[in-house]
Amino acid sequence: MKKILVLLVSAFVCLSASAKVSGIEDAKKGDFNFGLQLGVPAVDKFENGHDPSATPTISLDASWVLTSGFINTKAFGQNGAVDLGLYYGFCHYSYDEHAVEETLNQNIILCRSGFHFQFLPKLDTYAGAFVGANLWFWEAEYAGQKSDNDDTDACFGLFTGAKYYFSDIFGVKLELGHDFNEDNYPLISGGLAFRF
Repeated sequence: MKKILVLLVSAFVCLSASAKVSGIEDAKKGDFNFGLQLGVPAVDKFENGHDPSATPTISLDASWVLTSGFINTKAFGQNGAVDLGLYYGFCHYSYDEHAVEETLNQNIILCRSGFHFQFLPKLDTYAGAFVGANLWFWEAEYAGQKSDNDDTDACFGLFTGAKYYFSDIFGVKLELGHDFNEDNYPLISGGLAFRF
């Protein structure tokens, strides 16, 4: 999976960099961005090796562009922006077989920061880092006996993505990411982007 992520990011950067367009700046200082996404969840989250069913990771993110236009290039004009934001994700895992019922709810709470650079009009490309926590809530029932537990783990990693805006306010987005601690961040997710 990591090789696929590196390959996709490399191809995206090479294709975007080949476009010679000037005067592009899509992320501007003061912009507030909001996103809603569905992502591919991590798998095999039960310690006993069960293969659970899982809902897609549902995530919300909000970010503010702190600065922009600090890079001047011949090919792409005034460009470059930095944002800071928050991310919340939720995923539900369940396993029910041989009189064993288990459920696991994952909550991902992160602080993210990204660097934006636009290669094509209406296409906001970015990459950044995140840090935060995974909050786990586990419940199990076996032979009439119930048990539960919760846990908190650190979460830190990298992400990259692109937003294509159909208008000044509305667009779609695609992100790739990796959590270096426990690999709990969605590898790939996509959804809607809003800019105010």
